[in-house]
Amino acid sequence: MDFLNRGKEYMSMLESSRYMCEQNGLDSHTWALPEVTEGDRERCKKHVTGHVHLMRKSTPEYYQATADTLAANNAVLLYLYENLDIFGRYGDKKLKDELSAKNIKLGGNLGENCAGTNAAVMAARSPESAWVVGDEHYLDALKPYVTFAFRIKGKYGRNGFIMIITYKENFDERIYNLFKLLESTETIITTGHVTKDVIMRDIMQRNEYSRSSTNDIVIMVDNSCSITFANDIFYDFYNYHPKETINSFLSDICPEMVSLVSKIAEGKKVVGKPLELVRGSGLREQYFADCSPINANSRQFGTLITIYKGKTKKEEKPANGNFARYTFDDLIGVSDNFVQLKRFSEQISTTSSPILIQGESGTGKELFANAIHCTSQRKDKPFVAVNCAAIPRELIGSELFGYVGGSFTGANRTGAKGKFELADGGTLFLDEIGEMPVEMQSVLLRALEENCITRIGATKPISVDVRIITATNKDLTKCIADGTFRADLYYRLNVINLTMIPLRRRREDIKELAEYFLERFAFENGKNIRGISAAATIAMAEYSWPGNVRELRNCMEYSAIVCSGANIELEDLPQGISKLKPAAQETASESEGTELRMISDFFTKQRLEMAKKLMVEFKGNKSKVAQELGVSRSTLYRILNAAKDLNDNK
Repeated sequence: MDFLNRGKEYMSMLESSRYMCEQNGLDSHTWALPEVTEGDRERCKKHVTGHVHLMRKSTPEYYQATADTLAANNAVLLYLYENLDIFGRYGDKKLKDELSAKNIKLGGNLGENCAGTNAAVMAARSPESAWVVGDEHYLDALKPYVTFAFRIKGKYGRNGFIMIITYKENFDERIYNLFKLLESTETIITTGHVTKDVIMRDIMQRNEYSRSSTNDIVIMVDNSCSITFANDIFYDFYNYHPKETINSFLSDICPEMVSLVSKIAEGKKVVGKPLELVRGSGLREQYFADCSPINANSRQFGTLITIYKGKTKKEEKPANGNFARYTFDDLIGVSDNFVQLKRFSEQISTTSSPILIQGESGTGKELFANAIHCTSQRKDKPFVAVNCAAIPRELIGSELFGYVGGSFTGANRTGAKGKFELADGGTLFLDEIGEMPVEMQSVLLRALEENCITRIGATKPISVDVRIITATNKDLTKCIADGTFRADLYYRLNVINLTMIPLRRRREDIKELAEYFLERFAFENGKNIRGISAAATIAMAEYSWPGNVRELRNCMEYSAIVCSGANIELEDLPQGISKLKPAAQETASESEGTELRMISDFFTKQRLEMAKKLMVEFKGNKSKVAQELGVSRSTLYRILNAAKDLNDNK
């Protein structure tokens, strides 16, 4: 059966499934799947959607011809839901009856816990279609057969699988080609390309957004961010085929647009969002994106995304610059402790309680403060940032609370609002709070307790509604003991505490962050740099990063500037990093397998463990896991497939 052409990676996944069945105590000698109850049948009937009915009514000739072909070739086709519930089947009657006796029928389930290793289980773990032949199945019930399965992406997020079964002795190259042909035709039918409603809509959309009408890339997505339409400009740019595009998630097809997903999900309008797109040829180009929700009768049905070149149309922002610039999408990291910190931060963003962010310089305290504001109920109000260490001691009062005209020498005659008033309704971020003079700390405490401030030189208090976020790289409890910080203010500010994680304690994020920064700086400097060499990666992993993420960012900017090749090499790193560990230079000359094993020691294992935890938490939903990790689905597949490499390296 050389025509199957299954690779080593797939066979390893197959063995892994059989091993998991054994570990889970599944009896391999079982000749039937679990009994199907009436409740099981009713549950599976609910998977038959209106879209399924529309397909069958639109293409009855296709279904009749397929049923006849399956019957003539002793095969049965099963429709499976995402959880591998069986909700439809047709084909050879004799084989259908035989399978029914084994509970492979409406209401049954082909998941690994019920049916052991089979093609549907394998297709759920692989981006490609899957074959399982005879004794490769775990259960004796399936060993007389060959099973073939593939993923389908239906309209309106109706995703699932199709599995085709035939007898093992019936399997040859002719049956192989027939099943592959059915994969192609079923994919086209299921995505809805041939139903009448889609044909009419597609004609109208293509006329409106054709090459003769616009030079812009136009994409339509539904509320789950699945692509429902893309114009010819899109296909020319990315060199994609509609079959692999329609019904795919936007972030899977265009990872550089992942920052738009949260905006689309919230139904927000976006104007002039800068994007760096990568053509199918690999060329990077700068574009801007607008997102316009598609609404009717007070309901949102999707979003129209227009991507264009030229001058951006800026979103309305306060002229004084008092707005947050970063969201949680901008916080990069896949390590367990960093993901948990992001989650906790998103959870507390919905409150109005004060937050104290503590951590070393360069760990991202201000980025987290920005992101918390952008997710809070105050997101449409000002975000005002103040660096307490940068304001002269004698001016900090007027900066925070404002002043009336002529209240001190050099004061503006008309007076000025302070940061509290400018942040009214929004968030006031006080960075380096540990540097605030003790005499001003009591005034700040009163303002927080009474929710009002008094301008310098004034007698009338002004009410303010401000959420306070403070940050410091100092140990404030030590400052209290030294008498440089008030204990009562500390407890007022420290209602919720966030402790930033230094980069040396999240080393598995170093490569992720480095590649993120490198992509940006390579583009800005007109360099076509594809990645970072193994030796350079190892050297960065061994470095202690006293300046944390800020230092890593500067390192990548320097490396992008001095790099003259296709990859960042050891000699392209700042001297303090490249010369720190001579062993890293020696490692670069070792075999490729050794390099990969060393890199895995630093990154792969922990990234894989985090991905596994999230796969359990989100019940195998790879889109949610990828979103939680802040990576594309293709990157997630690479992380999950790293399990094999780790086992091989043991």
